[in-house]
Amino acid sequence: MRVYPNKLSARFVIACCALATMASTASAEMWRCTQPDGTVIFSDRNFTGQCARMGEGPPLLRVPSVAPVPAEEAKPEPAKPAPSEPAQVPTPGRGRRIDPPNDAVITIRDLTAIPNFNSLLGTANYQATMLLENGDSEWTAERVCINVRFRDINLIFLDVQQVGCLEGLKPLDARQLTVTYTGMVPPRLFPIRAEAKVDYVKWTK
Repeated sequence: MRVYPNKLSARFVIACCALATMASTASAEMWRCTQPDGTVIFSDRNFTGQCARMGEGPPLLRVPSVAPVPAEEAKPEPAKPAPSEPAQVPTPGRGRRIDPPNDAVITIRDLTAIPNFNSLLGTANYQATMLLENGDSEWTAERVCINVRFRDINLIFLDVQQVGCLEGLKPLDARQLTVTYTGMVPPRLFPIRAEAKVDYVKWTK
């Protein structure tokens, strides 16, 4: 007596064969084969006899994706310009307020010259007295030096120069200064005159 399998049994056998084939394929070894031209290929079998068996590699890692940065956000912000210093307001007649005044604001008034002859000592003193005025309202003339030129009236016997200085001439202040030159008694006594001009000014504020 023969027993024929039914259709359901046949289908079950076919499914088992297919699963076995897939399992054997999944567990098949991987080979690394180098071609004569240097090209490397990978295969599940050693079909050339010159392939090397590859072991199981490390598990693959998932790399987190990074959101792309928009081009507008990637641009650096432009540097802000440094604040400029406030411009200095010009002061009439002398430029910026931080600049000292011109030496011409020191005026010389009431200039007089007197000779003093001492025949016993053989000396002659020539004195020039003047009034110095600081015309600036903010700056102090810490030191003012005046160059005085002594000459006789006829411009024959005398022509000498002497410098005298005054300290601490405050703004809008006026003070007296005397400049003296000492020399030998001339062969003849004569009246003198003096010419004065500002030689040096040190300003402080």
